[in-house]
This record gives sequence, structure tokens and C-alpha cells, in this order.
Amino acid sequence: MNETIATILRRRSVRSFLPDPVGQAELESMLEAGRYAPSAMNQQPWHFTAIRNPELLRKLEENCKTAFLESKVDALRETAQQEGFTVFYHAPLMVVISGDSGAIAPQYDCTLAMENMILAATSIGLGSCWTHAVMMFHATEKGKAIFRQLGVIFPEGHQPYAAAVFGRPVKPYPETPLKNADCITIMD
Repeated sequence: MNETIATILRRRSVRSFLPDPVGQAELESMLEAGRYAPSAMNQQPWHFTAIRNPELLRKLEENCKTAFLESKVDALRETAQQEGFTVFYHAPLMVVISGDSGAIAPQYDCTLAMENMILAATSIGLGSCWTHAVMMFHATEKGKAIFRQLGVIFPEGHQPYAAAVFGRPVKPYPETPLKNADCITIMD
């Protein structure tokens, strides 16, 4: 099996991180991988915001957790009420990819860029976890105001479409869960 496919199959969502910071070279490698993602008509409508400041991450987490608590989805509210629940899993790095909302397909472009970053992280021994709470919270007027108040400002006309946390996993990746084999149709 080639190295790329092995990395894809090895990737897992990590929900427990060591406090060790992600190095600058590692961050730059992941960001470069993100910038090389495909985009509709090569518009590259993205902007990458990397947040390593622990106090800023704590404040964002505290506020993003309210997106779960105030959600109309029972499962999200129940999850947020569990003892010890954290939105960012104490990760030392979060990257938010915002996109120009006037682009052809910014949500897909930014999601593809984040997947490249997540796979790059896996390939260099880091863990990652997608965190939708950022987009949920930013979609509210309260959320937009708090992001501005905290100084997390996206370029004019941009909104966040993808967010993930990164760091060194506390424990090795878990075994691969069973995958649905009934989701494929091949039409020859």
C-alpha cells in the first residue's frame, strides 16, 4: 500500500491532546498542504487563521460551547452537558479556514483545504479533530460579535467554513472502526 493511502486509512479524530505546542515547521507544512487543495476554477478563496494563544483558545472554547448548549439538536445539548466536555479537547492549535462567500464553492473549497491539513497532520504524527462548533457559533449574531471582541477577524466578505484542532495525541490512534461496505455502487 502506498504512503498516501496508508495515511488516509490511519487518520482518526483525536479528542485528547498533550499540551506540547505544534512546531512552526509542522504548522507551515500543514498550511502549505491546505493551500494546495483543489478549488472551484482555482479561485483559492480561502484564508487560514491559526490560533495558538492558549488564553484565546480558552475564551473561544468557552463561547463555542454555548453553540452546543443552545442547539436545537438534542444530541449536541446532551453532549455539551456531560462532565468534562470540551469543544477543542485541550488542543494547543486551532485552524479556522474562512472563505470568500462570493466565490463559486467556498464551503467545499475550504473543506477540501482542511482535509489536506488533517491528512498532513496525520502524516507527521500529529492528531486532529474537526470542530463544527466554530461555524455554528459564528453563524449567530452573538458569535460574530464575540469573535470580533476577541480579535478573531476574518477578511472582508469571508466567513468560516472549516475548523479543526491539532496537536500531539495523548494516546496512540485507536483501531479502525468498521466501515460501511454497503455504500458503494459501481456501474460498469
